[in-house]
Amino acid sequence: MIEKIDHIGIAVKNLSDALNTYKKLYGLDAIKIETLSDIKVKLAFIPLGEVLIELLEPIKPGEGRIGKFLEEEGEGFHHIALRVDNIHNIIERLKKINIPLRDEKPRDGGDGSRIAFIEPTSTQNVLTELVERDKEVKKD
Repeated sequence: MIEKIDHIGIAVKNLSDALNTYKKLYGLDAIKIETLSDIKVKLAFIPLGEVLIELLEPIKPGEGRIGKFLEEEGEGFHHIALRVDNIHNIIERLKKINIPLRDEKPRDGGDGSRIAFIEPTSTQNVLTELVERDKEVKKD
């Protein structure tokens, strides 16, 4: 079952600059910053009400999906993430109805989550991430 919007992913060229912008414009601070080497990204979670803003910077320019996205599209909206209670069940249900998935098995995501992406061809060209968490993201 889908529980809520977990986060909105924004691709940025420079995480530090983006964090400064969010602080200066909106008074918002990151509660967690981490690097996910396996997907070649550094990310920061910024809480805004019940939704997180996830800023994503490639570890090296042009590397990984975020690096390629930035080269092709520039900075901006990358994906919406939906919180789910059981990612395995959702993935299996989507497979049964022939929804194309980028991830047919969950993989590790930010702050210990399990994630999987749905191909945007099935979601009105919006890249959608499924996120299962054991706990809410908290300040380090």
